[in-house]
Amino acid sequence: MTKIIVPKKVARNKMLQFVYKTSIIIYSLYITFSAQVFALEAEAPLGSQSFQNLIFDETAALERKAREDAEKLRLERIAKIESYFGRHDLPLQDEAQHFVDAAEEYNIDWRLVAAIGFIESTGGKFSCKTAEYSAFGWGSCKIDFDSYKESIDVISWNLGGHNPNTDHWYYQGQDHKELLETYNPPHVRPDYAFLVMREMDIIDAQ
Repeated sequence: MTKIIVPKKVARNKMLQFVYKTSIIIYSLYITFSAQVFALEAEAPLGSQSFQNLIFDETAALERKAREDAEKLRLERIAKIESYFGRHDLPLQDEAQHFVDAAEEYNIDWRLVAAIGFIESTGGKFSCKTAEYSAFGWGSCKIDFDSYKESIDVISWNLGGHNPNTDHWYYQGQDHKELLETYNPPHVRPDYAFLVMREMDIIDAQ
């Protein structure tokens, strides 16, 4: 077998070409990497601490946006209840904020107690004569309250299943129809749940 002898000059040239190509590749990678590092440093010139600050700022911005959206929704709901009762200048229009705040606190539908108030007393126009600030039929008009705000709070608390005396037996874990049929049973008023849920839709459409 004939041995191929590569002249030293040719071998040296191939080595130089290899080194040259390798240098170009390394230099290209260096330039690319350096550009990325420069861009990151331009955004965060203080290093890792700046990245932490960026993450913190982004989280804070998201939390602030969530709070702003929640407040915007709250104000929209208050305005809808005010508009709903305000059509006929009914007394409960002044309690719009209390309806929404109590619903949020006790995790019930924000329209629910307001709609009950319309069906039970035409929005406070025909409140119970035998009990103070009783516009919701609570306790068969035998329980006094110090204000409509208090009555809204107490009723919302019960309907949300937070009263240990009534939660498991009455209101906890029920949908609107079941809850309303517990509040005012069908044998007393067969169409009660339908009427209240219809008013809930009307409130939402304001």
